[in-house]
Amino acid sequence: MPDHVAQLAGDALVKLDRLLDAKDTESEFQDMSEVTRTVVKMRDELISRVRAEPGAAPTRERLDRVNALLSVVASAEMPLLGIHWDRIKKSRDLLAELAAQDG
Repeated sequence: MPDHVAQLAGDALVKLDRLLDAKDTESEFQDMSEVTRTVVKMRDELISRVRAEPGAAPTRERLDRVNALLSVVASAEMPLLGIHWDRIKKSRDLLAELAAQDG
């Protein structure tokens, strides 16, 4: 994973781990908003790289995975009812898997 994207992934992982450890409903929405913004930055960075090198399949694959992660993160941030800790945990696990495979 490119250094900047890896750094962003690490930042988001720290926030998700802290959130899951505390399960603090008061900070949950702010923390998840920060995670969402971080994943969007990851996506935007990868979009720029794909545009710069359209034939770079590994970058495109990372972008696809980050897009899937963004969907899960967004669904955890904006639940219809209550806090979806399982989605927050899934977001954390997907992000950790992404960082481990590419880092």
